[in-house]
This record gives sequence, structure tokens and C-alpha cells, in this order.
Amino acid sequence: MFKKSILSLTAATLATLMIQTPVQAGDSSAKIRDHRTTVELNVRDHRTAKQTKVRDHRVPVQVQTRDHRNPRKNEVVKVARKDCRLGYEHLRRSGYTRISILDCKGAEYAYLAQKNHGIFGARMNAYSGKVKVSFIGVVRSH
Repeated sequence: MFKKSILSLTAATLATLMIQTPVQAGDSSAKIRDHRTTVELNVRDHRTAKQTKVRDHRVPVQVQTRDHRNPRKNEVVKVARKDCRLGYEHLRRSGYTRISILDCKGAEYAYLAQKNHGIFGARMNAYSGKVKVSFIGVVRSH
């Protein structure tokens, strides 16, 4: 009798599970995620005109000039030095004679030159090549 009651209880439990299984399977199938890739198709409508950006030329453009004398901390500015001979050639083409190169080190190069009856000192910026000439005095005649 005890065996019959266990068997009938087991049969009833299995019957209950069998009846509920299709309903649960139907509910859980809605939660299954489809991992297959889907292709998205982007269609461009060529009927609409593309918006062009119009620049107003009446407003002056503010150009920001980078000042290389105060470089940013994370920026390296490398400016090549001009050759010392460049200042010599510039003075020679400008009509100076007896040009002597005094100093070719540092940020400025120094020259001494003669033109007509005067002695001139010249300095050229080693980076920009700009030459400044100053009158020193009159050449003494022998």
C-alpha cells in the first residue's frame, strides 16, 4: 500500500509537470535572444539638397598668431639657426667693405664693416636673419 501511494504521488507529480511544461516553454521562448547578426541598410534620400555652409565675409577673420617666445609646456618649438656667413653676404651685397665677423655664437651674430668713410657695427638675429646696422664712427685717414 505504501508503494502504491508513492507511485500514485509520483504519477500525479509527473502528470502535473507534463501539463505545465508546454506553457512554461511558451513563456520562456519569448525571452530567448537571437544572436544572429542583422544587416542594417542605410538608404540616403538624394531628393533633399545638402545644406552648404555659407561664410559671411563681412566679418573680419580673427587669426590667432602663435607666439613662439612663450612656448606651451607640452610643446617643443624647434627653429633652425641661420648660418653666420649669411649676414656677411648680406652686408657685402649692401655695399659694405672690409667686413669682419666678430661673433658667431648665441642668438645674435656680430660684424664690423666699413662703408664710404664710416665704420659700422652690424648684428644679425641667428633665428630670423634680420640685420641691424649701427654707425660707430668715422674712419681715420693716414
